[in-house]
Amino acid sequence: MGLIALLWGFAEATVFFIIPDVFLTYVAITQKNKHIIIKMLCLTLIGALIGGTLVYITALINHDMMKSILFHVPSVQPYMLDHVTKAMNDNPFIGLISGPLFGIPYKMFAFAAPQYLNLFLFLICSIPARLLRFIIVTIIAYWLSHHVLHRLTYRKKVFIWLVVWSIVYIIYFSVHGI
Repeated sequence: MGLIALLWGFAEATVFFIIPDVFLTYVAITQKNKHIIIKMLCLTLIGALIGGTLVYITALINHDMMKSILFHVPSVQPYMLDHVTKAMNDNPFIGLISGPLFGIPYKMFAFAAPQYLNLFLFLICSIPARLLRFIIVTIIAYWLSHHVLHRLTYRKKVFIWLVVWSIVYIIYFSVHGI
């Protein structure tokens, strides 16, 4: 399970389009052990930071190639880069944290970051930017599963989880395209 967390964090920070929150919420609804959940959060963060570093460095070395790769990722759109540029011009830290509120992938901020932050500052800013949403959705999923819906069977919880994430992505793809 730890390898999945690490790889999902890495993949979504680079070329995958399904956010790690999907995996983290699954762990939260199926695990009562908070230490396992915290471990998955940390491993997902580490994977995201490694992926963000790869995108950051690749953007420094070959900006056009990295841009081309990103624009081939499903749902990554050119207008997202305009949003990132404006957000990073205003305040890179706030931009990184608020990006998910607008459906802007972290990989886009990692791509633009070399123009605004050195790698160390980018990674320091990335920690709360990535963890904030990870923790919030994981806590909500854990609380709903183990307190509000605690009488439901495993299968019913997983079904609800699947329906919720399906709805989230139907809405996301209808807004941002595929």
